Amino acid sequence: MTNTAISALVISVFWLGVAVVRAFGRKASFSLAPLGFSRPRGGLLVGVGVGIGVGVGAIVMSIIVNPISAFVLDRLGYSTESTVQQPFMRGLVGWVESNPAVAIPAILLVVVLFGPAVEELVFRGAIFNGLNRLGALISSRTVRSDNPARTAGKTSFVLSTLVSSAFFALLHLEPVLLPAILLLAIALCVLFQRTGSLLPPFIAHATFNSFATSLIILNGLGVLEIPV
Repeated sequence: MTNTAISALVISVFWLGVAVVRAFGRKASFSLAPLGFSRPRGGLLVGVGVGIGVGVGAIVMSIIVNPISAFVLDRLGYSTESTVQQPFMRGLVGWVESNPAVAIPAILLVVVLFGPAVEELVFRGAIFNGLNRLGALISSRTVRSDNPARTAGKTSFVLSTLVSSAFFALLHLEPVLLPAILLLAIALCVLFQRTGSLLPPFIAHATFNSFATSLIILNGLGVLEIPV
């Protein structure tokens, strides 16, 4: 319900903005293509394949980066205890143990599908894309160079990627996971920019989340004893 409400809010705000622009006599379409609801450049199969590849790469990256992050924080005297993700995952493991027939489909639906879909719509489709378009518009009128449009585009892309990715990582409230989530978010912004569609970053995000989801389900079913 929360995910549905957030998605509806983002789309409603977008359409409200279009209505305001049209009211001032400017041409604007109610199409959701500017939010990323469009066919990926290169086609659907390429978009799905690239998304899976980026997601798998992000999983490998997190396996390497997370222990390093925990080590650095520990050496600096900061707590590495998870206060959000691990308690949440333990709760899901317990749910799978007690009622797998309901828990497994629900977890897959929310954690692997709905969660990534909404987060990509909000953070890549709305925040990153909105900042990037606004920044490019402002920069094109202020940056002086031989190729102002290209310079403005690069500047806007970098700043929009860093701002939206930092916001995305900080909202997860996990210091140990912050570097890995930040790198994931940057990769998703690049993927969105290259493909012009939310589908590839959604596939990558869903692939990334599926790793932790698999550990939760396998733990709950007693197949693997892996601490979460």
